[in-house]
Amino acid sequence: MFLKEFFRGIGAYAKANRAIFKYRLWPYMIVPGLMSFCYILTLVIIGRTWFGVLADYVNTQWVPGFMQGAVVEMLTTFLLWVLLMLTGYVTYQPVILVLFSPVLSYLSEITEVRVYNQPGPPFHIKNILKDIIRSILINSRNILKMLLLILMAWILIIIPVVGAILSTVLIVLIQSYYNGFSLADYTLERKRYSVRESIRFVSQNRARFIGTGMGFMLMLLVPVLGWVAAPAYGTVAATLSALEIINDGASQIENM
Repeated sequence: MFLKEFFRGIGAYAKANRAIFKYRLWPYMIVPGLMSFCYILTLVIIGRTWFGVLADYVNTQWVPGFMQGAVVEMLTTFLLWVLLMLTGYVTYQPVILVLFSPVLSYLSEITEVRVYNQPGPPFHIKNILKDIIRSILINSRNILKMLLLILMAWILIIIPVVGAILSTVLIVLIQSYYNGFSLADYTLERKRYSVRESIRFVSQNRARFIGTGMGFMLMLLVPVLGWVAAPAYGTVAATLSALEIINDGASQIENM
């Protein structure tokens, strides 16, 4: 059962791709794509601005004189870039999925309107304020819990061989779960689920949303293009998954 739902979560990306082109959702992907690109560009600017200076400082101040040289400086620069990319990958979820939530929430709404041919929820300023507070609460809770669980999983690395494998698997599953949670919550928020109800919904369907979160992480492994497309594709995929569960398994694009 777990594996079946897990692969349904990953398979939602194929449905998302079909929905994006059939229902002309791709124009709504431009803004999150550009915002994501700006995030990548910011990382690159940070690296270009500071890594040369840092590498030179490490080479002249931290490295013994007989080892100093261009090779050490190049190696230091390379390691700094690797560290920056890893940091960007790890922080992508809390930065993109939280700060971009208004844009991605709107994409989720448009997806439901187009795919299920339903009117969008009425606009109320009061609801927007409630949604902002709710989003801050649930995302803060998820980020803190995710970091705590990842830290606990890292501790397992002290167990020879098996610990390293187990730790890696758990960290990937933890990140996948909370990525899937964040992506699905745009729909649950619109359906007026409380924080407690959202937690219960995702927990009861954890396999599906671990799969959705895993698909999101796999897209992030594709340089530049994956980082630009992942937020929108992940949002559409999670929206379709959540609505399919809410509507008792009914899928509007099953036969597309």
